[in-house]
Parts: sequence; structure tokens; C-alpha cells
Amino acid sequence: MPFKLVRNKFRFSIVKLVILLCVLSVINSIYSFSKKYFHTEKYIPTEVLVDTDGDGLTDDIDKDDDNDGIPDLMEDECEFSESYATPPPSVISDNSVTAIYSDFKGYWSSKTSSVNPTAFDGHSTLLAFESMGKTYATGVVNSRMIDIDNNGRYDGIDTDGDGVKDVNIEETTWVAVKPVTRITKGIRLEARALDGNLTNASGPLLTSGGIPFNPYLYEGERGLDMAYTIANIGNTWSFRLGGSTAAAYNDGVMDILLTQGAKLTTGSNYNRLNLLDANGNYLGNGLEIIWDNIPIVGESIVDQYNPDDSKHAANERKGLRFAAVELSEFNLTSAEISKAVAFRLEISSGADPVFFAVNESSFTPGCVSVDTDGDGIPNSLDLDSDNDGIFDAVEAGHGKSIDSEGKVIGAVGADGIPNSVQATGQFDSGNINYSIADSNEDNVFDYMSLDSDSDGCNDVIEAGFLDEDNDGILGNTPVSVNSLGTIIEQGGYTTPRDGDADEVFDFRKKSSQPTISVELQNKTLFDGHASNITILADNVTNYRWQLSTDAGNSFVDLVDNDVYAGVNSKTLTIKKAEFSMEGYRYRVLLENTGYLCSPYNSSTEVTVKVRVKTVIMNRNRAYRVIK
Repeated sequence: MPFKLVRNKFRFSIVKLVILLCVLSVINSIYSFSKKYFHTEKYIPTEVLVDTDGDGLTDDIDKDDDNDGIPDLMEDECEFSESYATPPPSVISDNSVTAIYSDFKGYWSSKTSSVNPTAFDGHSTLLAFESMGKTYATGVVNSRMIDIDNNGRYDGIDTDGDGVKDVNIEETTWVAVKPVTRITKGIRLEARALDGNLTNASGPLLTSGGIPFNPYLYEGERGLDMAYTIANIGNTWSFRLGGSTAAAYNDGVMDILLTQGAKLTTGSNYNRLNLLDANGNYLGNGLEIIWDNIPIVGESIVDQYNPDDSKHAANERKGLRFAAVELSEFNLTSAEISKAVAFRLEISSGADPVFFAVNESSFTPGCVSVDTDGDGIPNSLDLDSDNDGIFDAVEAGHGKSIDSEGKVIGAVGADGIPNSVQATGQFDSGNINYSIADSNEDNVFDYMSLDSDSDGCNDVIEAGFLDEDNDGILGNTPVSVNSLGTIIEQGGYTTPRDGDADEVFDFRKKSSQPTISVELQNKTLFDGHASNITILADNVTNYRWQLSTDAGNSFVDLVDNDVYAGVNSKTLTIKKAEFSMEGYRYRVLLENTGYLCSPYNSSTEVTVKVRVKTVIMNRNRAYRVIK
């Protein structure tokens, strides 16, 4: 090959290489620019946070996602009330908690071996606890809690305040379970300093004026504030969870934390636990904590209040007892391990819980959202959870103003619950100041019940709305709902009916068709004299007496006049009988305006005879005496 040709080819190759390098440089510059300003190196989809009710709080932190005045906790039915079979026998668990660490006055700790002589008398949130040789972090934020490996979980405690870890701890997080059942009995204990009066009990702060005592069991960060206790409840609760973690079984890590915060009685002082599957079947054996066998781990000083808010005692020193449970103690079979999605907790009348907490690594906190009406929208986002045409906010019974969509009107605080359904001083607390209505007391709230008063007449009818197919659902099935869970183009969603104007909606007040206890009987009238005909009946709001002068072929309504009185009462008065009334027939139509399913009833017909009341006999002749 000639030298010139080789040189030309070489020159051409150099040119191509230069061009290629320039192109690569430009590409790299574009890539660097885009990486810096547009983050194009990798697209990672992020979760879009939703604010369903438009109150400025995304649903992940909003405790009332639809602003109906009912906390999501209740709408999701994390607690259930089904009655199951007799629990299996229980075995005794005695895993006492031997040390506790809290944030009282910054930092406070106590042990069973050396109970802290300084009892806490204010807010004291549990930071960590020790049981069976291991110490567990609860996840509560505090400067004494150390995260050496920076993984977001605490792995040590600085007990002396020098910034150095002194106690190794398990990297766990715990959360208090929230009972939904309204707690209205028992003695409430509050740390004595909370009311600002160290010498006497000034009055309960957390709940008062008839507000259920529930918040005493889940107050503070992660619900673990030890400043509150309820004594003498005596209750049984069943809780749904989002699920359980199979790896938590028999791993040597505690899974459930139980508490006792008041003086033990001379009777039974215990907690009993059972695990259940999704169908309510018991799994394994039960566990029983006998508090008399658990040593005191710390002390508190409290004021005590009766259910009516009056003082029960002041400046009482109480011993704290904590116990932990490991899931392997339930002795589950391999087939049962993955089925534990609920548990039952029985508290004796002598047991006094501070809170009831679960390890979040063992149980999924919260529970699967419930969709009562099956319309695809969970109750926590549904403004008509049973599709009866009555807004949940109305059926809940808080009596606050709502807008045309069914949301409570007014300011909303940091907890997402409308302030108008919270007690003054408890805004942002996550608590409400009223008891959600359960008209028939069957443990199913009205907003989830199609017949809230169990009178056989569905709420949709008693509210004054249409239900053509009589299935308890507004309108005619199938129905369509909007994004808020309310039925469209079928009416409803106006103020429910109050037929007798007693300020109680008809759907909330048990009633029935008018019932006759004593029927009418044929009557003898006396010429020239007054007489009464009376019906005895129940569930009657209106009476309407009628007359037939043609042997019952037709009847006409009577009116009060010179002849009749009481035509709209239980007693019809015939002011002056005449012989012309012989053979007249009377009946009364009964109406119950509060029971629209079958509001009417009719009495039997009564036929009257007319006779002379007073006569004088003279030989064979009779004379009527006219006064």
C-alpha cells in the first residue's frame, strides 16, 4: 500500500477519534448538567400523600381523614365486639419488668431491686424497659436515648447524662393499643402535679364532664405516658391488628407489654390474653398475668377522681407493676403462627391498666380498614359508611353543624379532628368530647347500622328517605357513590325526620306499629245522656275517631262539635245520645308518626245501642224522666 494512502487513512482515523471524544464530552456535560439540576440519574417513584378532607393535613397524619368528627381509629374498628366461645385454659406468665426508664423531669429510672425513692408526679413517658435480661427501647424521643449506628432506632441509654451509652438496648419500637369501647366507669388516676395543685385534687384534666375515659390508656407520645391510670375497670376487649410477624415467634424478644398502676385489691388482680385468627377462633393457650406475683418496679403520686369527676383521693402513692409477654408463650402450632391477627384482653376489676402496648416489629399496629357498606371506600374516608342516606356525622350524634358534603364545619387542629367535637383545652389531643351514638347499645355504632334502634324499621325509612327495594340502602340498588362515599342521584342527606318533634331523630328512637292492649266493646248509650268510648293502645301519636251510619259500609272522620268531643284522643265523648244513633258504628284509627314502616292500626268497630236510662212504671206504661 502506498505510504500516502496509509497516512491519509491514519489521518482520517485521528479525525474520527477526535470527533468521537468531542461527542462523548458533550454527552457527559449534558449528563452532569441534568444530574445537577434535574436529578435524572435515576427515577425513584415517591408516594403521593393525599389529603382527603382538604383540611391541610395529609391522611398519614390526619386522625380524622374525612372530617366527620369520628376518629379514624373508631371508623377502622380496630376493636371488635363479637362474642366468641369460651377461651382455652391459660398458663401463668411471670415475665416481670425489672427496670423502667422515663422522661420525667428530663430523665428518671427505677428498678425492682432498688425502687426510685422519688416517685414521678407529672408527665412521665416510658423510654425503655427491662425484662428477662434484655432492655427494650420504646421509640420515644429523648436526649438520653442513643442511636450509635444511625439507623433511626435507639440502641443505648445514657444513664448518667455524659452523652455516652451506658446500657445496651434492643432496637424496638412500641405503641399503645387504643380501646374503642366507651369507658365510663372506674377511678381515674392523674399525676398530682398536672392540675397545678400539689396539696389537693382540683379536678380531672384529661377527661371530664362525661367524656369517656379512653384517653387515659393511650395518652402521650406513642401512647406511653405513665401519668394516667384507670382503676377498677373490669373489662374485656378484642383488638384487630394489621397482622403479626412470623419471625417474632420464639425469637426471645418480648412482644406485648402489660401494666398495673394502682393498689392491688384483696380479690383477683389479673390480665388474661388470648390470640385469635380472622374468624375469631382461639389459637394456642391463653396467658395470665397475676399482678400479685409481679414486683413493683417504680412509684407514682396521683390524684384520684370518681366517674362523676368528684375527688376520690389526693396525693396517693401508687406502685407500678409491668409484665412482658413473648409470643412463644402461647404455644402456637406451626399452622397457627401465621394466623394470629387479633387478640383478646380480659382485665379483672382489681387490675388497673396504665396502657397496653405491642412491639411494632411483632404486630402491625392499627388494623385493616373496614368498609361497612362494601362500596370500595373505607369507613375512615366514607361520609356515609352504611349507605343509608344519613351522613355519618349526623348518625355519630355530636350535633355539630355539617356542610352539604357531610363534613363538620369549623377549625381543625394539628390532629385533623374538628375542634368543635373536642373539649376546650384538648384541641390537637386526638380525643373527642362526646360518645359516638349506639342507640340500641349493641356495640355497633349508628353510623354503621342500617337499623340503629333495632325496631325493625330501617334508618333510611325512618329518616324520611326512599328505599324502593327495602334493603336498607338509600334509593334503589344498585347505587353509585361519589369519592366521598355518599350515594348520588337517589335523594337523602337532608335533616332526618323527627315525626313527634321531640328533638330525637326517628331512626334513633325505638318504636313500632300502634298496638291495642284493650279493644273496643259494643256500647249502650242512654238517650239524653253523655257517654265515653275509650281505646287503650301503645305507640300512638295520633288518634282519629270515625263514624259509620250505614252498617260499616263507609266511615267518615268525626270533628269536635256540639255532639262529639275528643275526636283526636284516646277517649271519644258523645255529649248527648239520641235514639237516632241506634246502630251507629264507631272506630278509631291509630297512627305512630315515629314509625314509618307501618305507622297505622285500626280498632275494631263498636256498635251502639240507645236506651232509656231512668223510667217510672205506672201500670203497663213506662215514662222516661227528664231532668
